[in-house]
Amino acid sequence: MGRKSLGKEGLAVEALGAIAAVGNNVRTARKRRGWGLEEMAGSMLVARKTLSRLEAGDPSVGLSVLAAALHVLGMAGELSRVAAPESDEIGKFFEKRRLPERVRKKQAPAQNLDF
Repeated sequence: MGRKSLGKEGLAVEALGAIAAVGNNVRTARKRRGWGLEEMAGSMLVARKTLSRLEAGDPSVGLSVLAAALHVLGMAGELSRVAAPESDEIGKFFEKRRLPERVRKKQAPAQNLDF
């Protein structure tokens, strides 16, 4: 009997769609290489069923399984681009709002010329 993920029901529709798209992308990459589920799962050191769940967009599949799949596919660098700061447009907006309107040049501290 498998575990039930509590977070699965609480995910936004957009997040579930994105997870499904990632799973489909992994499936497409596997098929382009001519690999069966057993072959790729063996290379990832996971069960065939686990890879199948990843490809089906099951949000309860661990991030390490995705990382292993991308590694086997030669695409491990793609994972580091997820939520990269340079693509965080909302974060950049808020960061810009926190910047001061004017920046004053700091005055040099008065030197103690008292002999």
